[in-house]
Amino acid sequence: MEEYIRKRKLGSSSGETTNGTTSIDCPYLDTIQRSLLDFDFEPSCSVSLESSQHVYACLVCGKFFRGRGRHTPAYTHSVDEGHYVFVNLFRGTFHCLPDDYEIHDKSLSDISAALHPTFTRQEVSQIDTNTGLARDLFGRRYLPGYVGLNNLHKTDCVNAIVQALVHVRPLRDFFLNRTHQEITILNNNNHKKKNSKPPHRMSHLVQCFGELVRKIWSEERFKCHVDPHMLIQAISETSKKKFRVGLQAEAGEFLSWFLNMLHIGLGGTKTPGSSIIYQCFQGKVEMTTRQRKLKKHDLDKKDEPDIDTEKIPGDMEESISGPPVVEEGEDEIEETTIESHFLQLTLDIPEKPLFRDDEGGLVIPQEPLVTVLKKFDGVTFSEALSKNGIAQRKRYILRELPPYLILHLSRFQSNRYSREKNPTIVAFPVKNLDLGSYTFPKNGKVIPPTEEEVRKMDVSSP
Repeated sequence: MEEYIRKRKLGSSSGETTNGTTSIDCPYLDTIQRSLLDFDFEPSCSVSLESSQHVYACLVCGKFFRGRGRHTPAYTHSVDEGHYVFVNLFRGTFHCLPDDYEIHDKSLSDISAALHPTFTRQEVSQIDTNTGLARDLFGRRYLPGYVGLNNLHKTDCVNAIVQALVHVRPLRDFFLNRTHQEITILNNNNHKKKNSKPPHRMSHLVQCFGELVRKIWSEERFKCHVDPHMLIQAISETSKKKFRVGLQAEAGEFLSWFLNMLHIGLGGTKTPGSSIIYQCFQGKVEMTTRQRKLKKHDLDKKDEPDIDTEKIPGDMEESISGPPVVEEGEDEIEETTIESHFLQLTLDIPEKPLFRDDEGGLVIPQEPLVTVLKKFDGVTFSEALSKNGIAQRKRYILRELPPYLILHLSRFQSNRYSREKNPTIVAFPVKNLDLGSYTFPKNGKVIPPTEEEVRKMDVSSP
């Protein structure tokens, strides 16, 4: 073997690689077992459990090992097991160990595509018109973009959110036009200005999500499904195990957190449109709050705690005072109006009935989406409680709709003892959903009717 390597280095078929090392035709390429390769898992060494850019995958058995020099787990594995072909899981370069030379061969292009899928601008522009089925390593057919995600024990909520987001065209194209090595992004495309900010480094969560998007839409998969292991690990780490394997999460709560983390990880700010997340999902709503003006009273002496208030600072005196009480005979209403942005609209579902049907079963009501959207018609006031427990009435007016609107049906309610789910069925039209009657732009001609006009319309109607 040493004589063969020496002849290949001196021969005319050898070449120079980009890093100055010698490229040699490897005689061990026929030992590669593609059926054992799985690049969906986190690139960590199976011996030292270390995760870095210096982790290699053995192309013979599929295991991950660190390093390439002497006394490293990858070097020891190649000597002990007789497995000589490895690939760097970050750079995608192929190496032969223990001789330590880089391999360049066109027959390894399918492994590179399975490890880190890449797309050209033309492929991204034609991806929606592609209806041809791809074939995996085992001959099974699949349609790119419509592949299954493995459930890692109660991670079906994350899988459902990911499957929905990867079909949002601007968000999908944003990640398909990038590679795994592009870990920085220019801020607002202002890199040509003198006072512009430097490129922002993508967070680990954004990198894992982008890699998963490219694998879902890849036509050169070794298997017809994808394992979201790396993304689930990044979500668990970023959320401090609030969303993790083995814990069922609510879709609306997770989606709100996930979109905000993607926005921050892409270098987004509070400015509208500062990231691809805000460009796709951010809208504007006007909220009007009505509540009675409250005045604070001192507690009766019999209810006062045995504390010397003269020795307590002023803010502490307020904290031990009694709850605010409304003055008798006062009906003054305080009204405040604010505008804020949203990434998803939460819709309140009517309460389920308390009575059972004739056969003793629960009655599951059905409501059309139009009834549920009454909350945002610009007229209806809904009852709510503030953080201090004060009764309020709120009215919502949609000022701007995003290109992609997310509607969240709030089904779960928690109390002191349990968490209940509202089983009400909401009839959602798949096509021709017109939200023009719920949107009232300030510069537009449409103005929401007043309460008096609505009352007159109700009275005059037969």
